Amino acid sequence: MTHDVDSLSFEPLTPTSYLDRAAAAHGDRVAVVDGQSRWTYAELRDRCQRLAGGLASLAEGRPVAVLAPNTHVSLEAHFGVPWAGVPLVAVNTRLSVGEVAYILEHSKASVLIHDPSFDTLVDEALARLDAPPHRIRSGQEYEDLLAAAEPLHLTPADERALLSINYTSGTTGRPKGVMYHHRGAFLQAVAMVGHTGLTPSSVYLWTLPMFHCNGWTFPWAVTAAAGTHVCLPKVDPAEIWRLLREEGVTHLNGAPTVLSMIAYAQEAAPLDRTVRIATGGAPPSPAILRRTAELGFEVTHLYGLTETYGPAMLCDWRPEWNDRDAEAQARLKARQGVGNMISCVPRVIAD
Repeated sequence: MTHDVDSLSFEPLTPTSYLDRAAAAHGDRVAVVDGQSRWTYAELRDRCQRLAGGLASLAEGRPVAVLAPNTHVSLEAHFGVPWAGVPLVAVNTRLSVGEVAYILEHSKASVLIHDPSFDTLVDEALARLDAPPHRIRSGQEYEDLLAAAEPLHLTPADERALLSINYTSGTTGRPKGVMYHHRGAFLQAVAMVGHTGLTPSSVYLWTLPMFHCNGWTFPWAVTAAAGTHVCLPKVDPAEIWRLLREEGVTHLNGAPTVLSMIAYAQEAAPLDRTVRIATGGAPPSPAILRRTAELGFEVTHLYGLTETYGPAMLCDWRPEWNDRDAEAQARLKARQGVGNMISCVPRVIAD
């Protein structure tokens, strides 16, 4: 006996659905902290739906690009842009004028939302384009767009529909666009919730750029757990330590260089709780692992690519390793050869 899958109970997977659930189950909990501003999950969902409504008439079915640091605008775009029915292009804020112009042209972006701190970069990039995208500055112009918009909430009919385009950098030639679909991001976010232990009590500090593999899918993962997002526009060790203490941060991600900045900052001192850190890009040294452990940080080493939605492999820690000496633990923590819970079996291809 065969069944037509379309006739069965089926719902396309999309990571934006995590915000629907968080708003329904935890609507009055704080979702976002950005400077002096705070929004609950109910408020965040409303803002994202209004962003979708405001973009719908401007996007013309083409991608929406965002050039902004780790602010509430970047976070809202991870839900509001897909709800407008178009893909998100989170642009690396460290790129040159030529690279930004190329990405806007290559992605066929219809709208560019950008932080005022990048006014000059955007001016110069748009001047190079024959058909520049519609420009929206975050701040009052962005807030006016939301205030005037009717809420919109589109969901994909196909879970493999295009969710976002992430452009690689640091490679030869021009940036290369990697296409993420809704299903892949949904599953990767689930894996990140599981492997990093996110819960409604979690407070996640945005030390990792949201433009990097969509922040390793943590805009959706933290929301899936109904944790709190704490925005951090700039990696500043003093500000990080202030937020660690005042906001009760429990999780953060970043490269080993960021860990070193935090661990050896003048403000560094042991915390009264464990902070879970995921790090990737290079193996953390035994010295930094010892130092972070002294401060109350629990570090997990990850490995991934833009093409794998971020972390595809990790160091899957075993409880029996807790009795090993510090040097042995450091060696074990530096490894990352196990696929995450939704990864395919890792293979090494040599040519």
